[in-house]
Amino acid sequence: MPRSSLLSALTALRLSPRPLHIVMVGWEWPPHHTGGLGVHSFELARELTRLGHRLTFLTPFTGPFTPVDGVTIRFPGAPERDAPAEFPTAYWAGGTPDSPFWNATDGYNSWVAQVAGVADADVIHVHDWFGTEGAIALARRLRRPLVMTVHSTEYDRSLGHPWDHILRREQIGIDAADRVIAVSRHLRLQLVERYHADPGKVRVVYNAVRPNERLAEIDPKRRVVLYVGRLAAMKGVDTFLRAAARVVPQFPDALFVIAGEGSEYSRLLHLTAALGIGDRVMFLGKVSEEERELLLAGSSVFVLPSVVEPFGIAALEAMAAGVPTIVSKTSGIAEISSGVFQVDFWDVEEFASRIAELLEYPTLRRAMGEQGRWEALREGWPERAREVVSVYLEAMEAYRPP
Repeated sequence: MPRSSLLSALTALRLSPRPLHIVMVGWEWPPHHTGGLGVHSFELARELTRLGHRLTFLTPFTGPFTPVDGVTIRFPGAPERDAPAEFPTAYWAGGTPDSPFWNATDGYNSWVAQVAGVADADVIHVHDWFGTEGAIALARRLRRPLVMTVHSTEYDRSLGHPWDHILRREQIGIDAADRVIAVSRHLRLQLVERYHADPGKVRVVYNAVRPNERLAEIDPKRRVVLYVGRLAAMKGVDTFLRAAARVVPQFPDALFVIAGEGSEYSRLLHLTAALGIGDRVMFLGKVSEEERELLLAGSSVFVLPSVVEPFGIAALEAMAAGVPTIVSKTSGIAEISSGVFQVDFWDVEEFASRIAELLEYPTLRRAMGEQGRWEALREGWPERAREVVSVYLEAMEAYRPP
């Protein structure tokens, strides 16, 4: 059988003819990460190595890193010398296009382009815009195919006011990639319409969660309504607060908990005071993995009211924990779940009504929790890793050296 036909057959079966060496150009890695991108990279890498593949993960940050067998983590300054971290705080924590962040980003990409010891790589896989320039240069230097996963776009993160610096890096990655992975159908459509991506090379691979037995049985002692995520404009946390103001008079014992940090914190704090619900809202700031699990175990309702949400892994985690979940219709997770309430992101009254409904009726809470848990866990990271390997094989078959 010709090599191309064999690869096509193996691609259809989502199998690889041999173990692959994947160079993943990433960003963060547990235990220190600010959002879902670090979790995604970690879980995907863990399953890829369980399938027998080998992975080199490139990050701009120093450790410590949660170890995974089969994964080698590389960062600027290591292991040749003991160097301090070369990167400042991420842009969503207050950077501007004129800040040193951009110099550091350029430095990271230059390092990626010239990184040594990966000549036997089979595919280069870059996540989001941070490392696109370096990944493209590395793929061309090694004459290997490039895969890009887009987790969100600058149009979404900026609510329609993108930074040209980031937009350009997204565009060149999408243009150069042999295959592009989007985390939802909605995001795929945006890549085709706004970035003019070739529809034939864009694939959808959803996020997943890993079962956690500690959270298998949820029996809340208090009526807690929870939001977990970044405090950014695209997340719609102000809608969460306005809905809370409508629910509070009906449920004097309800507590609205916000876990996360970000540039919107000060504005949201002032809004809470203006709404007169300061004694019923708790801002926790950044929480650890264990703290998030405890929050989910004690919550009655989870709300993700994002204006734009390419996927929404926090909602999937809540569903997996058996917490009844309300999401905006713009969330990618709405595409794969019928066991959640879906509300227009702007409809404060409807969010309030759904929250009140779930607080009022424990039977409904229990039924939605069970359905959501089943939907969240019916497919997991092992299935997603196989789908990604399939994309790698497609890229390898389609690749034509320049």
